[in-house]
Amino acid sequence: MKELVLDVSPLRAGGPLGLVLAARVLALLCIGLTSVGVVVQVYERTRSSTQVGMVSLVLAAGLLLGFMAGGVLADRRDRKGLILIGSTWAVITFAVLAANAAADRPALWVVYLAGALFGFTEGVAETAMTAVLPSLVAEEHIPATGALVTVTTTLGAIAGPMLGGLLIAGPGLAVTFGVAAAGTAVTTLLLTRLGPMPPGADESDALESASRGGASAEEADGGGARVGALASLREGFRFVGGNRVVSAVLVVDLCVAVLATPNALFPEMAEKRFSGGPELVGLLTTAPMIGAALASLTSGWTGRTRYHWRVLCAAIATWGVACLGFGLSPYLGLGLVFLAIGGVADTISEIMRRTLLMTHTPDALQGRVSSLWLAQAMTAPALGGVLAGLASSAVGPAAAVAGGGAACVLALALVAVVYRQLWLETDQSEKGGNENDELGGRDNRDATAPA
Repeated sequence: MKELVLDVSPLRAGGPLGLVLAARVLALLCIGLTSVGVVVQVYERTRSSTQVGMVSLVLAAGLLLGFMAGGVLADRRDRKGLILIGSTWAVITFAVLAANAAADRPALWVVYLAGALFGFTEGVAETAMTAVLPSLVAEEHIPATGALVTVTTTLGAIAGPMLGGLLIAGPGLAVTFGVAAAGTAVTTLLLTRLGPMPPGADESDALESASRGGASAEEADGGGARVGALASLREGFRFVGGNRVVSAVLVVDLCVAVLATPNALFPEMAEKRFSGGPELVGLLTTAPMIGAALASLTSGWTGRTRYHWRVLCAAIATWGVACLGFGLSPYLGLGLVFLAIGGVADTISEIMRRTLLMTHTPDALQGRVSSLWLAQAMTAPALGGVLAGLASSAVGPAAAVAGGGAACVLALALVAVVYRQLWLETDQSEKGGNENDELGGRDNRDATAPA
């Protein structure tokens, strides 16, 4: 049991990680309150699901721009300052939404504008937060830290919307937004207690230069001059393309998000497969979260495993099989079991992805690599939902979900063959982030490494 229980050794080691995670839990709770409140408010004002989708699209566009800008800024500016800017702007945004909701005639344009601006600043802040986490703990605690971060995300995803629904049904929208603003203000105060968090040193430029066998952009400019934002992003892409571990993680993540996204078909599955209504959609949505919570609380072993790539592949294969089983299941209960198993697999997969990315990315590149991962994590599921919808219109929702799961497993098998060298992995903790070992690749000098 001690081997299974969530590993909290990074917290026992002291340092600012506990403060950061506490602030993160509170921030995610407040974002959950607001996300539910915005959806309810827009639908009440317009009675249009299209308008609800447009608000989500505006927020997603702001997040994407924020991730891209945050990736460059987090590798150039003090990361604490970027996090505080995002948190402070969230307080202002939630307060504006509260005032707007309390008005006699709430303005829809305020919701759209607030959503776009919040998405941008949140994207910058989340990128900086992701980039700074590996520097807060010792290297041996990075896997356990990835698990702790995943737990905070799961808590926010479950508790925030649930609490938001209760507040909206009780005191109302204005109070919901007000509580979110107050909670985020507390988050901001907690974050001010952190010390400076400067980006990593410029030795990453030498690493990038070695990985592509030439001078860095700074050296090409005569040395010492800082590259422009676009050139900086290109260096991030070059690093991802030259590091087999990082590129493999992003590729398998993309396969899952694009090919196996059953959430988009939950309403149709509930109606056509299980003869239910909206309440059944909520049940289908909750089942993976229950699995995710169980996996988070029993994730202690993930910090001690040496075979992160193998565990990642096994988790993704399990997710694909779970989607296949859910699509083929004739009974609701069996389908919910498959979804819960999928939630377990998805959580383990996220822990392994975080661990591999944090371990194999130099601190000076954490911002750019984190931004690429977060941007992919936001946009790829949207594309996967569109593909799932098209497949459903052709073969039906059940076959579309099952086919997506099977396609995910087949794509994983192909990726495992392309990156077969990673199966030689022995002890990740000994290799750390060395980009020239047999994992990261000896292949950093190989210009043909798959991106």
